[in-house]
Amino acid sequence: MAKKVTGQPVNPFHPGEVLLGEFLVPGNVTQAEFAKRLGWTRARLNELVKGKRGITAEAALDLAGVLGTSPRLWMNLQATFDLAAAEKKRAA
Repeated sequence: MAKKVTGQPVNPFHPGEVLLGEFLVPGNVTQAEFAKRLGWTRARLNELVKGKRGITAEAALDLAGVLGTSPRLWMNLQATFDLAAAEKKRAA
C-alpha cells in the first residue's frame, strides 16, 4: 500500500517545544517570569513546555496576546502535532 502524502511534517514539534525554543530561550525569559506574564501557574506552563499539556483555544489567545503572534499559530501547531500522533497510533 502506498504511503499517503499529507503535506504535513513527519515529526512535528509540540507547541511547548516551539514556545521554549523560539520564544523563551532566545528571549532569555524564565518559565516563572513568562507564566506570570500569562497569568498562569508555573506548573501549567511547565506542563506545556514538557509536552504534557496541549494548547486550548484559551491558551492560544493568552500566548498570542503576550507574544504578539496569532492564536491560529498555536492552534495549528497543536492540531498538526495531534494529527501526527493519531496517524502514528493508527499505523501501529
